[in-house]
Amino acid sequence: MADGLGGYASGSADGIRKRRYHALLIVAAPDDERRFALVNDVELWVDGPAGAVALSSHRYAPNVVHPDGASRLADFATEPWPSWRFDLGEGLTLVQQLFAPRTTQRSAMILQWRLVGPSAAMPMRLRARPMLSGRDFHSLHRQNADFAFAPEKLSEQSWLWRPYSGVPPILMHANGDYRHEPLWFRNFLYTEERARGLDDLEDLASPGEFSWPLGGSDNRDPVLVLTVPEEWGGYESAGNIVAECQALANSE
Repeated sequence: MADGLGGYASGSADGIRKRRYHALLIVAAPDDERRFALVNDVELWVDGPAGAVALSSHRYAPNVVHPDGASRLADFATEPWPSWRFDLGEGLTLVQQLFAPRTTQRSAMILQWRLVGPSAAMPMRLRARPMLSGRDFHSLHRQNADFAFAPEKLSEQSWLWRPYSGVPPILMHANGDYRHEPLWFRNFLYTEERARGLDDLEDLASPGEFSWPLGGSDNRDPVLVLTVPEEWGGYESAGNIVAECQALANSE
């Protein structure tokens, strides 16, 4: 999915990254031809009455898929925008949608989730852990001591990371809570890179976890905005971007 500014999001239908170019937020530098992979993935799960239910999967070396979230994927569609439907059991479905707003002049990708089904009033909690690199999109990222995990809190709903000097900062906006808990995830295996005889292992940094209530008395759709700040390609308030994407989702 292109953002109209030289950046994009890409991946496979099952959510398992298979190439170094698979990421949720790849942005183009405004002054040259470089592109940076900023947000490579989001690990997703739901906490419900029966415990945690994983909704994402990754492939790790030597060839292990974990967790088993891809097995919950009931449907994937590309039109009018990428949409995943995860079966939570008990008649519940979690819909995940990915938007690239085209009315703004900065790179942005928006994830929005919606709980549907006859038991949607059941209170649960959605959790999302972004996985970051901040690398040239042709390269691979390995664990190191220089990655800057600590965010700058811009507001109650906005956080800014500057992972490395000379790399676009990463701005996230969420209508939920953030808990800072830095972790490294090591040895992701990219099978399509291996098939080409290329370097195929990567480590990603995860600064913390976003969470939102699902069901119950809170009827908000969880939203996570992945973008860059003003100096990296125009400015549009995160609130305006969210409003645009919610209007699109409601028109489905």
